[in-house]
Amino acid sequence: MAVWSPESPSSAVRAAQVHEKVAGRAPQAVASAPATWVLIGENVDHFGGVTIVGLSHQRVAVAVSPRTDGKLRVEVRAPGGFTASADSPLHELVDAPLPAPSAPLDVRGLRRIAGLVHALISRQVLSRDTAGLTITIASDITAGAGLGALYATDAAVAVALASLAGAEDLDEAPTRARLAEICSSAAAAHSTLSILRARHTAALRGAGESVSVIDYSDGSVTQAPHPGKLGVRIFSIARSLGEPHGGQAERITARRAFIDEACSNFGVTSLRQLPGAAERVVQWVEARREVTGDDSAPDPDTAQEWVRYCETETLRSLAVARALRSRRSEELFTLLNSPSEAHDIETPDDLVAFALARGAVSARPAAAGMSQAVIAFVPLRDVERFVSAVSADHEVVEVLPGVAAGVEKL
Repeated sequence: MAVWSPESPSSAVRAAQVHEKVAGRAPQAVASAPATWVLIGENVDHFGGVTIVGLSHQRVAVAVSPRTDGKLRVEVRAPGGFTASADSPLHELVDAPLPAPSAPLDVRGLRRIAGLVHALISRQVLSRDTAGLTITIASDITAGAGLGALYATDAAVAVALASLAGAEDLDEAPTRARLAEICSSAAAAHSTLSILRARHTAALRGAGESVSVIDYSDGSVTQAPHPGKLGVRIFSIARSLGEPHGGQAERITARRAFIDEACSNFGVTSLRQLPGAAERVVQWVEARREVTGDDSAPDPDTAQEWVRYCETETLRSLAVARALRSRRSEELFTLLNSPSEAHDIETPDDLVAFALARGAVSARPAAAGMSQAVIAFVPLRDVERFVSAVSADHEVVEVLPGVAAGVEKL
């Protein structure tokens, strides 16, 4: 096991170098996007809750140029010697059946990239006359650390291709919001993983010295002080790296679909707007099951449990944002350590306990149900002892502040 260290040269330089080898010429646009880490609220977006996400210094870079043969060529270079390659007509990559969750990571990742390119064309970020593309990707982010490697790739691809298309308003909030929405919808359509939209939003609209507070009841994105300013350093801890966690994707997708259906039934944009949501949802579920059968809706207790979890997690997210803004460190770490309302998502509780026992002042799952990694907050005086104890048997990645996705000038 090891502590992560950056490669040299930078991912942007490496992406451009690979591009020159593959395409035989320099790229016409290069962009990069940061790793993201979740402070709290990863499962409450469909409820209309609040998700808090930060940026890290590890990045994914993308180099692009047009081609005339109607093909999409993608070359990927990632940590641990991971490589992937595709050279096919775009429609063949997009129209093929969605790869199974058990398919190799390169197959699933390439489909996700092709789906995003197709979406950018469909939404006229790229011209419908696009006759082909060469895309080379170099990453510093290892999958499995809970740091959003695939989301960073999505964001970097979107910015690079928007730059290639001549977009002049890439730094404007409406454009960034639109690109984030395209990234999330494309990933949802072309990936079997659970999609955390807040990662795309933070990667494109965040700020390095703060964390993004994303309120899904009104779509607002504001900033709060970075927890690293409260006397701690932040680490991702995982048992192993190299593969994103998709074991609970089907369960989380079902829970989100149920919340969306409930919103539609009650005529609200989010259940957060519905007074007495948990009780009213249970009544609705019981009525459905009575009229159309048990298979038409989840068990009432399960439905109530999930809505209450979303309610309490949203309240915790709001309290965390207040604690950050008032610089109340003790309150912040108490909130992060407090147990969540009951839910049926499997979380790496033993790894959380391990981090706390080794000196972390706070630790929580990197993204409950979507990652088996843990984010740990370690007092400055204890960092050396903590890293020494943890890195003996686990993968450790320090999370330093990063900057939002942007065009690279090489």
